[in-house]
Amino acid sequence: MTTPLGLVRGLGSAKSGTATFVKERLSGLALFFLTPYLMVVLMPVFGQPYPVVLTAIGSLWIGPALVAFLLINATHMALGMRVIIEDYVHTTVLRYALLLLNWAFSWGCCLLAVIAVIRIMFLAVQP
Repeated sequence: MTTPLGLVRGLGSAKSGTATFVKERLSGLALFFLTPYLMVVLMPVFGQPYPVVLTAIGSLWIGPALVAFLLINATHMALGMRVIIEDYVHTTVLRYALLLLNWAFSWGCCLLAVIAVIRIMFLAVQP
């Protein structure tokens, strides 16, 4: 049930509006284009020796796209799991604990992966 003021502000019964919905759709759309691009560009690299992989990931066509993919993927994963936790976990303490763990896991994995890609990019530049 939404009040007239809530309709004007775009707030639903959860009082959070449509921001999460829009973020999920935009991140999904970005992943829709980034995933095939990275698959096509990285497919020839599979099974290659270490220097070839290092050079490929270190290139300006693959490295930044891979970092963007990781950041957008972490955002999409965190938002999706947040919605599931908020919808299906009814105990307040458990909900907040799971939301904290979801945030920490999503961004922890993302941070480690981005650091690894950036390190590979710097290794590819060094002679």
